[in-house]
Amino acid sequence: MIFKVAILQKRALNAQIDKNVESIIVAMKEASQNNADILLLPECFITGYDLTIDHASAITENDLAPLCENAKELNIGLVATALTQGKSNPQNSAFVISKDGKILMKYAKVHTCDFADEKVLESGTEFKVCDFDGVKIGIMI
Repeated sequence: MIFKVAILQKRALNAQIDKNVESIIVAMKEASQNNADILLLPECFITGYDLTIDHASAITENDLAPLCENAKELNIGLVATALTQGKSNPQNSAFVISKDGKILMKYAKVHTCDFADEKVLESGTEFKVCDFDGVKIGIMI
């Protein structure tokens, strides 16, 4: 079995979610045309890595709908990354989205730095693994 991974190497635009999502969809189309199984994004790509984001401005799973729809349409998986709403503060998160557009897993960064800018983030509590087309995938930020 060959499992082909595509990687987006690009700087996100802080607080410009719509433009970042457009960039992701363009990259998904290119990766799909090159027969990739999954596309990996840089850390916090959807929202940008701006730690001044407040909890209400961080995204939720519902905000991933356009990416899920494109994953299904293009038959490509995605590891989508963003600052997301935690229980009370934003989390640095990664979502594994299947080729049929379903969210298989959410991982929130466990080891955030309490002494740096990341101290404003809510840490995740576990490392997870999911099954992606018969391949076990784990995520760590």
